[in-house]
Amino acid sequence: MSDRINELFSSISGKYDFMNHFLSMGIDKRWRAAAAAEAIKERRSYRILDVATGTGDLAIALAGEARRKGAAAKIAGMDFNTEMIRLAKQKISRFGLESEVLIEKGDAMKMKYKPCSFDVVVSGFALRNFDSLKVFSKELMRVLRPGGRFVLLDMAMPDSGISRSFFKADFKVIKLIGSVVQKGAYSWLVSSVSEFDKKKFAGILEKEGFTGVGITNLTTGLAFFVSGTKPKS
Repeated sequence: MSDRINELFSSISGKYDFMNHFLSMGIDKRWRAAAAAEAIKERRSYRILDVATGTGDLAIALAGEARRKGAAAKIAGMDFNTEMIRLAKQKISRFGLESEVLIEKGDAMKMKYKPCSFDVVVSGFALRNFDSLKVFSKELMRVLRPGGRFVLLDMAMPDSGISRSFFKADFKVIKLIGSVVQKGAYSWLVSSVSEFDKKKFAGILEKEGFTGVGITNLTTGLAFFVSGTKPKS
């Protein structure tokens, strides 16, 4: 990950959860729950990697979903930013999930894990911050086991013209309010949502060799997840 993105997230680490709630109008928890439900579906045990875990909310949602479905899950929550790791570890401890979730440092562009290490790879609101989606896609292919799945949650402008117009106006308000809290960070996050091309990313994943790549739009159309499978052979 770039130094610029690392510094940006260090500057907002204490406000990161609030910013997620604010930017999503308070429904980001439901979006994570939907991604977790998609990630944990059929197997009785899972090795899961949460790339760019941030403060650990998606990893926590995954652990909760596994418990509800009676599945055993070992979750590695990886992040590049030291401050985010510190906050995630505190949160995991507060929820009593140390036996299920391991928070550790790592770079999405060069993951330290061995090939075929995970049954599922997820991420939450991280795609827009990766230096190269092509490099990430190659790493995703490498660390997933054959037949393994990915569920990648993020935000982009809605497909509907009416919804797009609404969020363009809403983002102007968010930028204005955000300028009081952390101007550069809010401007980056809003512009990254406006510019992200989810269909182009899905195409990158297909070119890398993943099968069944699909985009699922979530409530309001602002959030989505991309899912797919690594071929078995």
